[in-house]
Amino acid sequence: MMHLYDAATMAHALTLDLEPQLRKLLTDHIATLVTPDYDLTDYTEYLVVEAGDTEADIIRHVGFSPLTEPIDGIRFGDDGFHPFWDWLVRHDGWFEMIVTVGNSGFALIMFFEYSHLSASNLTHMLRLYTGLLSNS
Repeated sequence: MMHLYDAATMAHALTLDLEPQLRKLLTDHIATLVTPDYDLTDYTEYLVVEAGDTEADIIRHVGFSPLTEPIDGIRFGDDGFHPFWDWLVRHDGWFEMIVTVGNSGFALIMFFEYSHLSASNLTHMLRLYTGLLSNS
């Protein structure tokens, strides 16, 4: 798991031997954080979830699980669960989930490599809400 939470960790990540699509996603995202008008580096974190990473690992890094709605605590698969994230899309080889917090401008962007995820509730949820599975 890679957790990028400041300019130094973001810059370091781009020096690593990354899977090409992940490198492109991170490079493109990080490049948009700073313009002449704003700098969102301190308001943005990235979490890259890789093979072998667990829900507990995600919680340890960011303080919540993408499987549990943070306000009412309803888990994916239980009655009443509804997506709470702001954006979920699939790219070539990766799911991207964006969660923003209030009016602060903070954004957590999580990338999940779907070619390496096991058959888990997280994988099922990501596939369902990006149209890779039917809702029936």
